[in-house]
Amino acid sequence: MTDKTVLLVEDEIFVAMDIQMTLEDEGWTVAGPFPSTADALSYLDKNIPTCAILDVRLTDGDVFPVADRLRETNVPFVFHSGHADGKALEQVYPESAFCQKPCLPSNLLRQVIQLLDRDEPRKRVAAR
Repeated sequence: MTDKTVLLVEDEIFVAMDIQMTLEDEGWTVAGPFPSTADALSYLDKNIPTCAILDVRLTDGDVFPVADRLRETNVPFVFHSGHADGKALEQVYPESAFCQKPCLPSNLLRQVIQLLDRDEPRKRVAAR
């Protein structure tokens, strides 16, 4: 993968900066961090990232409209939250992953890579 862009939707600035630095150190381009659903949706109006990391509770409400848009465009995403029920999220969004806060940014990166690896065969079949 040459162009690796991760959409980072996180309203806690220090958490966002830690995740962003880890991703950039690993060669990712980070779109964001976006602290609100509105900001993230505005980005998605003109862009399609490789994947996304989503905090659930944001400055303007829950991130679910962003998750729905990502699902519509087949973009894999990881929920990253200290407040949400991971099992419930995975039932509604079975294509997603969940990392409980607090978690190391390297663990989030690992989840992203696993999602992309899991998604790759499906994309190859769809391209035929």
